[in-house]
Amino acid sequence: MTTRERAQIFGELAEEYDRIRPGYPAELVTDILSLAGPGPVLEVGAGTGKATALFAAHDIDLTCLEPDPRMAAVLRRTVPGVPVIESTFEDWTPGRGHGLLVSAQAWHWVDAARRHELAFAALAPGGLLAPFWNVFLLPDQTLYTALAEVDARHGLVGNHTPHSMRPDDLPAEPVPFAEQWPELTGIEDLFTDLRTLSYRSARSYPSAEYRAHLNSISIYRMLDDELRETVLDDTIAVLDAHGGTIDFAVHTYVALARRPV
Repeated sequence: MTTRERAQIFGELAEEYDRIRPGYPAELVTDILSLAGPGPVLEVGAGTGKATALFAAHDIDLTCLEPDPRMAAVLRRTVPGVPVIESTFEDWTPGRGHGLLVSAQAWHWVDAARRHELAFAALAPGGLLAPFWNVFLLPDQTLYTALAEVDARHGLVGNHTPHSMRPDDLPAEPVPFAEQWPELTGIEDLFTDLRTLSYRSARSYPSAEYRAHLNSISIYRMLDDELRETVLDDTIAVLDAHGGTIDFAVHTYVALARRPV
C-alpha cells in the first residue's frame, strides 16, 4: 500500500473518525493566527474538520484540501460554508499566495520529496507554514509494559501505536529544531524563523472508546479484518485487566517555518 493509499484509508469510517479522534488546543489556533502573514489560510489534509472548526471560528478566509470524498463529505457538514477542494496537495495548484498553511496530523502524508517546495509555492512572501501533531504519552508503566507485549506479539513494534510512548521518551528540555523535526530536514533551504510551539493536555479513554480510537488509526486499518479484530481484542483485554481506562498525557507540537519576505 502506497503512502497516498494509506493516507486515504480513514475514509472507510469517516463518521467514526470524526467522533472519536481528539481535537487540538484552542490557544494553538490563536497563537498560530497571531503569527501568520497577511492573506488567506490553507489547510492541507483537513479530514473531517477536527482542526478546521477551530480556525473557521475566527472568521478567516479559509480553504481546505481533503482528497478523500468520504472525509470531505463529513467536513462539509461539520464546518459548513468553508470551501473544500477534493484534492491532494501534490495535485493542486494554488491560485493565490496564502498567509498561513496549516496541516493537522496530516503533513507526513504529503510527498516528503516535494512538500517543502509545495508549501513555499502556496505561501505568499512572509507566509507561515504550521503543521502540527498530537503526541500521546502513557505514564502508567505497568500498563505500558503490558500493552507493549501485545504490540510485540502482533508485529506492531516501531509503528507508533498511541500507547507506545512514555513521558520519559521525550526530552525534558527543548532541543534544536533540526533534532526535533528530522522529517523536515532541508526546510531551512527555503524557510526561515524555524521554531516549535508546544501545548499540554490530558485525555482518557474507557476501553470501548479506546478500541474505537485504535480502529481509526492507519496501522490498524491496514491489517486484514481478522487480524485487526484479534489485535484489538488482545489490547482491550489488557486494558480491562488494568481498570478499563487508559489515561494519556497529550503533547501537541507545532513546527513553524516562514517563507522569507
